[in-house]
Amino acid sequence: MANSFEILKAKVSATNDVLKRKKVGVTIYIKKDAFCLRASLPSKDPQSKQNIQQWVSIGIKAEEKNRNEAIRLAEKLGEEKKAGLFRWDKWKSKEEEETIVLKPVSKKVGDILKRYEKDFWSREGRNKTDEANQQYWYQIQHYVNKIEKHKLLSVENIFELGNTFPKASKKKADFAKYCLLVGKFAEIANLRKLQAWANAAQKAYNTDLEARARERLTDEEYLEVVRALRNDVHTVRVRQDKSTLPAQREWGWALAAQFVFGARTSEVWSIQPFEVDGEIMAKILTVEKNKKPTKWRVAGALKQEWARELNILEVNKIHSINTASEYDAKVLKTINNTYTKWLKQKSNAAFEPYQLRHAFGYRTGNMNINTGVASKWMGHSEATHTSTYKKAYDESDAIKTLKLLRQQEQQQ
Repeated sequence: MANSFEILKAKVSATNDVLKRKKVGVTIYIKKDAFCLRASLPSKDPQSKQNIQQWVSIGIKAEEKNRNEAIRLAEKLGEEKKAGLFRWDKWKSKEEEETIVLKPVSKKVGDILKRYEKDFWSREGRNKTDEANQQYWYQIQHYVNKIEKHKLLSVENIFELGNTFPKASKKKADFAKYCLLVGKFAEIANLRKLQAWANAAQKAYNTDLEARARERLTDEEYLEVVRALRNDVHTVRVRQDKSTLPAQREWGWALAAQFVFGARTSEVWSIQPFEVDGEIMAKILTVEKNKKPTKWRVAGALKQEWARELNILEVNKIHSINTASEYDAKVLKTINNTYTKWLKQKSNAAFEPYQLRHAFGYRTGNMNINTGVASKWMGHSEATHTSTYKKAYDESDAIKTLKLLRQQEQQQ
């Protein structure tokens, strides 16, 4: 039979479900034998303007007779937050009234991640059945777990490991971002120092991205590589009895389709090309970052002659997504990694698959395609299209646009 304390914890858990549905934005916890609250609140540091997850002591013991008071204070705190009236000095007296000595909270990476996981899934809009939420949690867990679980989550330990990643790399930027996220939750020391380091890592990565965008290959150079690999075959397929199977095309069509239609790498496996009135187009499942795909879009081949030369209508792919429900982020991660490694090996790292999407984006500008149409074909907003592809639009792009206009005038 459950004891009274276990019953109290169950009631608090049920209460938090109610608070979550009511969008109070505050969670009740029991720390040792005291009630306390947890919410995203302004930093206690007057120099900081950021809101972070923080504990609020309310000075009452964790007993059934005090549960209603804990609920009242949680709702009061939630109302103050929404109205912008929260002030730490109003709650400071409650902290001073607390005489209960709480057990020190472990700062070890493994223990912090356990607490953060519970907090992560308790937040509004976080559904464990949602693939986007699952992927987001996996990314946080993956990067923070790079620090050994028994070590303390400290700025020094984060810097020590983080600085082993290549400078200006996505891995370093992501490691810094997720460690900062968890570091704020755990309220580790020297957060401002960690914030500055994480910002610098992200800035270096973004600067490198812009530099690589300016140094992108020409469409003709991309086409040369894609053309050479369109019918590449995998020749080491063997049966269990060691006999060799016929060679099979694996990745070449995917590469060509990504080049022709400008799809994201995870969208390639959903591309369904078709022809109407002599025009080659494709149906593509839109897969935005950290979102569960539900919508399909139609995109046209900007260069119809390339679509025909690369024989896009003859589909050869190792993985197919025919409905939105068939999308599995974990499966795609493995497939995409293999696809990227294949291209790197075959092309001597000339470019990564995702750059073919960017090439398509710049091509829409060079061909003077309406931004509204171009953004729909690529599956993102007009603002994203403009900020991404007009940002790196330079003299060479302007020359290409003018030459295409002249060609169109001559054909009229």
